[in-house]
Amino acid sequence: MPDSQAKVPNPRKADLERLRSDLAKEVESLRKALKGPTEEIGGDKVWVGRNARTWHRELDGRHKKLGEQVDRLLPLVDAAIRSEPEKVLPTEARMYNTGA
Repeated sequence: MPDSQAKVPNPRKADLERLRSDLAKEVESLRKALKGPTEEIGGDKVWVGRNARTWHRELDGRHKKLGEQVDRLLPLVDAAIRSEPEKVLPTEARMYNTGA
């Protein structure tokens, strides 16, 4: 195989691996993003009454949905990483790096 066809590390895979690493550090804080406000409003410390209970149910639902969505992020990124080859042609790497 000529040198011009030698493969290089896949920059897209490297970017996805960095994304996964960064995301893994943030998952827990994202999952708990609405936990404090949900507990405060639901605990009758901040606001009481029918409207407060309705608002609490809405916020609790959003908190749970956010957690479910965050839990799906890492598996999606993992699947994208697995689908990428370790090495690509230099022209493919250049195209990715230039955004083409």
